[in-house]
Amino acid sequence: MAVAGTPSLATLVLPKEAPRFSIRKLALYNLHTEETFEGIYWRENAYDKKALERLAHVLRDRRNNKKHPIDPRLFDALHRLQSKLGSKDPFQVICGYRSPETNAMLHKKNKGVSKNSLHVKGKAIDINLDHVPLKELSNAARSLKAGGVGYYPKSNFIHVDIRPKPAFWS
Repeated sequence: MAVAGTPSLATLVLPKEAPRFSIRKLALYNLHTEETFEGIYWRENAYDKKALERLAHVLRDRRNNKKHPIDPRLFDALHRLQSKLGSKDPFQVICGYRSPETNAMLHKKNKGVSKNSLHVKGKAIDINLDHVPLKELSNAARSLKAGGVGYYPKSNFIHVDIRPKPAFWS
């Protein structure tokens, strides 16, 4: 199965330093829609198509209900982050996919919203995690070097994306 805008899922691999898992699972709670995903999205060396579809639904643009495939490498980064923290609590999702229309509207209101946001490409998520201080969550995400990590303490979330080279900001 190929997801638009991503390499073939069969060719995706974690960095050599990443721990290997026989299954990969996630727990997410969308704060705006109150929808959840809890389960396995990868097993037997393959991504589960139904799980990826469910994840895309939970992470859809809440303002207009538009969906977009989410790059599964983002889920791999979140899985590694949950494993590193030893948490079984769901990530609380502030923002997953953002449609071009929503992104343009938010950029117009707030120049802190990137005009070319990776949210629009299904490659970014804004999260927090109950029982884990935001600074600890940010530091753990940065230690993975899986992409970009933004720290937003006033808004109580971190941004995680899967850009090619690690980048960190506050």
